[in-house]
Amino acid sequence: MAYNYESGDVIRFIHGSKQFALAKRPYARVETVDREANLLSIRTPEGKRVQYNPVRLFGVELFREEQRALARGERIQFRAPDRALGVANGEFATIKSIDAQRAVMHLDNGKAITAATDRLRQIDHGYASTSHSAQGATVDRVIIDIDTRLSPELVNQKQFYVSISRARNALKVYTDDRGKLGHAVSRTREKSMALDHTKNAELSNKVLPETRCPSLNQGRSLRR
Repeated sequence: MAYNYESGDVIRFIHGSKQFALAKRPYARVETVDREANLLSIRTPEGKRVQYNPVRLFGVELFREEQRALARGERIQFRAPDRALGVANGEFATIKSIDAQRAVMHLDNGKAITAATDRLRQIDHGYASTSHSAQGATVDRVIIDIDTRLSPELVNQKQFYVSISRARNALKVYTDDRGKLGHAVSRTREKSMALDHTKNAELSNKVLPETRCPSLNQGRSLRR
């Protein structure tokens, strides 16, 4: 829906489009958004202007551009795979040299790569990562920040296990509430089957006998 776009957004067409003569994987910028007509006007790197209904194209990635100041010695993380560079999504690297034209980096696996700076678009600072993107990684020291106020979808048993099992030698955990930490990281979010939800619905629809509660006044009762 055009409603979800804003002027200045960056679009990447994974599959391209023969109808609109859009090549695979180039970036384009949103110029105008017509939410009533559900139309987008975009500008390609070659300067071509294309107007289309977003419901007609599949394999579209949407980005908001942000500025990042990088210098020699800084850590970065690739937020998308780059086959030409031999870089996987979520991989970390250290910048060895960088200028307006190119950057020389060393991946954590020891491989050295060089890329034009304007090619390094889907990267971010690499000083911290989510538990999800850290899966499969092993490092000497790990610092974990756990906010117990977050939902079970974000803080749970699986997330906690992935986080603590990344450390080889040392581990530190920081939390907003030490007393609630145990409960937060023991929650499970295993996938359930439709039959489980059907059984729960059947049980909730059954009328159970009244249960008297002595702490309530005037003979009121609670129904489960």
